[in-house]
Amino acid sequence: MTEPRYHLTSYGCQMNKLDSELVEARLQQRGYRPAVDEEDADVVLINTCSVRQHAEDRVWSKLGKLRVRKRTEPSLVVGVLGCMAQEHKRYMLSRMPHVDMVVGPSAFGDIDDTIEEARVKNARIAAERAPANTRHEVFGANMLSVDDGVSGDRIRRDVKVRPVKSQAYMSIMRGCNMPCSYCIVPTTRGDEVSRPIATLVDEANRLCDDGVTEITLLGQTVNAYGRDLKGQGADLSKLLRALHEIPALRRLAFITSHPNFLSPDLITAMAELPKVAKFLHLPAQSGSNRVLKAMRRGYTVERYRKRIDQLWAQAPDIELHSDWIVGHPGETEEDFEQTVQFCKEIGFAQSYIFKYSPRPGTLSSEVEDDVPTADKERRNQVLLATQEELSIAKNRALIGSTVEVLVEGQSKVAGRMTGRTAQHRLVHFESDDAGLVGQYVPVRVREALSHSCVGDLLAQDAAEESARDRAAAAGAGSVA
Repeated sequence: MTEPRYHLTSYGCQMNKLDSELVEARLQQRGYRPAVDEEDADVVLINTCSVRQHAEDRVWSKLGKLRVRKRTEPSLVVGVLGCMAQEHKRYMLSRMPHVDMVVGPSAFGDIDDTIEEARVKNARIAAERAPANTRHEVFGANMLSVDDGVSGDRIRRDVKVRPVKSQAYMSIMRGCNMPCSYCIVPTTRGDEVSRPIATLVDEANRLCDDGVTEITLLGQTVNAYGRDLKGQGADLSKLLRALHEIPALRRLAFITSHPNFLSPDLITAMAELPKVAKFLHLPAQSGSNRVLKAMRRGYTVERYRKRIDQLWAQAPDIELHSDWIVGHPGETEEDFEQTVQFCKEIGFAQSYIFKYSPRPGTLSSEVEDDVPTADKERRNQVLLATQEELSIAKNRALIGSTVEVLVEGQSKVAGRMTGRTAQHRLVHFESDDAGLVGQYVPVRVREALSHSCVGDLLAQDAAEESARDRAAAAGAGSVA
């Protein structure tokens, strides 16, 4: 009997990418195999995002195409997973008969059973050419990959199922308790639920035993980790210190953080632990205190700046990444100009910039979306240009230096490989050696682009000589 084939498309954040990996692991354990493309799949799954309207629009478009395909292939199983499934479940179940499964983001625990039931049902329908009469709505507490006591359905992660051998995401918590006015995440993903440190150390050890050397810890508000683990003394700084002890682990990053939880203990851990990546994703969202208050972010520009000063006092080599929303209801030109100036003042290495779009069910959606679309677009372009100037200046400062790059794969340019530094800087270099993927290699930077650098791969002995020269120069400078 032919093995059933699935195709999974994932939209949105890194948490969704990890969820998709875990769903794939569950299916492969059940005997399913990934299809070469969507047209060859018996099961088509879409893991969705509700944070931005654009992401939702892409899903609605894909579902429209699948509706047409389902007319001639009634045995096809179509499943919608994740945040849109949570937010729009009633509409999908009542108005989209070609969708067989609507599965919320915390209910993937028995998804292989749900898919198998739908596949058997649709095969019977295809044989009988009868209309479908059963669909699955799954919104339980069966959280996937939670060998941690968080839910009653404990599933140990299959660490072997992941797209990159040397790198892995690891979810340390789910949900969010923050009241940001524009965000749908607390509605779709629920309250914060943290996984115990011992469970996370076990999973990280198993990942490293399977070849992982870089782990990125995920959470909607990742540095709020541990607040719900009463009496366990768990927080992100303690987790970083525990994971840092794993010998095979070389890099350790975490995203996304909230300024309110950049604690002194976390700052000290970031400064003291050499394996912790030298970048921090700390969304500012706006440079206007008036807008930050409307967003219910819980801090001011001055408080954000104070936290950064405390960080740089101990760890001056850490670079900052930010998210920004332009055109939030009530944002004036003066507010926006304050954002531009704040972005320049801090000197962010990278930014993700979004035009505000109202999300049903959020507090911001209850007030008038009063910033014209043209103004949102213009502000978006201005802030993008501002960040591009900052990014290319930081890249130019690297010209002539040697950086350590974790090779991720082939570049889009033929004959080049690509990877990232400990600062999350994208670096390309001339090579077609696929055997370098997963290796840490020295690259001397010779060219700066807007979003990346280009360099030359060095032999190991040349890299060591360069490091000695830098150390000698630093010593001479201190004597002088």
